[in-house]
Amino acid sequence: MRHPIREIRYLVAATGVALALQFSSATSLAAQELVYGSWLGASNYTNTKALVPYFDMVREATNGEVDWKMVGGAQLATGPGTPEAVGSNLMDAGLVMAPYQPRMLPATNLIFSQSLIGDDYLASVGAMNEVLMLGCDECHEEFSANNAVSFAGYGTSPYLFMCRGNLQSIEDLQGLAIRSSGGGVSITNILGGTPVSMPPSEATSALERGALDCVLGAVAWLTSYGYMDVVETVISAPMGMGGPPVMMYVNRDVWEAMSPEARKAHIDHAPDLVTMTTFDSQIAVDEKTVEEARSRGITFIEGGEPFAEVMEKRDAIQYEENVEAARDSGVKNPEAILDFYLAAFEKWKGIIENEVGDDREAFRKALWREVYSKVDPETL
Repeated sequence: MRHPIREIRYLVAATGVALALQFSSATSLAAQELVYGSWLGASNYTNTKALVPYFDMVREATNGEVDWKMVGGAQLATGPGTPEAVGSNLMDAGLVMAPYQPRMLPATNLIFSQSLIGDDYLASVGAMNEVLMLGCDECHEEFSANNAVSFAGYGTSPYLFMCRGNLQSIEDLQGLAIRSSGGGVSITNILGGTPVSMPPSEATSALERGALDCVLGAVAWLTSYGYMDVVETVISAPMGMGGPPVMMYVNRDVWEAMSPEARKAHIDHAPDLVTMTTFDSQIAVDEKTVEEARSRGITFIEGGEPFAEVMEKRDAIQYEENVEAARDSGVKNPEAILDFYLAAFEKWKGIIENEVGDDREAFRKALWREVYSKVDPETL
């Protein structure tokens, strides 16, 4: 029997999508043919190089019991709209960014708000998954309150300032309108810019119109969000790593309707999903994007000591700021979450240095050993 909310909303969807969803939803609880709605572009590498291969792994592991169908390009929900769309059963799962809905997900947003300093990218991804799955009971309580189950977070490489115009120094950023989120809001304020909150997909047209001067984000966004045509300067200075965007934000009723074996298959392959996203849709794309940007005349400016000083100022104040903001938002014990997160980051730095290096298989094995082998899918 079709869920009434899903029935109503499918009827008003675009004709092509509605037909596909009607076919899928008609058997969703029986055959577990499920719909994943991504607000990323249909060809975005997180979709094509990570999520779709992960869905294939789950399908194979469950002998076809669970068959995820990707609907990309925000056809079903925007980034900010995804938690509600999943919770109300408009779609079965999606990609969630806590800063887009901080009131719905205050504990998860607390993690996002804490900027990890430096450029230890792989360590940041490990720490984000560990705190998400093992160190934040309040995160899972808020997922449950929003009728969802969540796992498989990823991180982006250190954020950089990508701007219109020919910037030469940190002083040139003062007074500029800068798309910022999470810890980036405080960073933008410290250097004298004006933070602007919006999904990165909406920043493209804002840059074109001149309503936005810069984006503080991952360099891969030059390609994935089309900034390549409007950005003229990139400042090469690591401005913190934040996350995790949660790739598997799943409707709780759908999750509980799965067999125990199917739920286990999702968790067993979560390290594969995180690893594919990290290496194939983040690191590889970063390298390719920088090469293309340079060939198209985008200038890369070394940020140097002035930007390092901004990050020192940010780090000196962020813990207390984030704790206070989280507590005001209803998080009961924000210190415990951040303490776990920061300790996990230090631990993962050692794991990456001594064990992983740049070996993707070693990284996947470490994710399983340190995080997902300890996750009981029956208690999510």
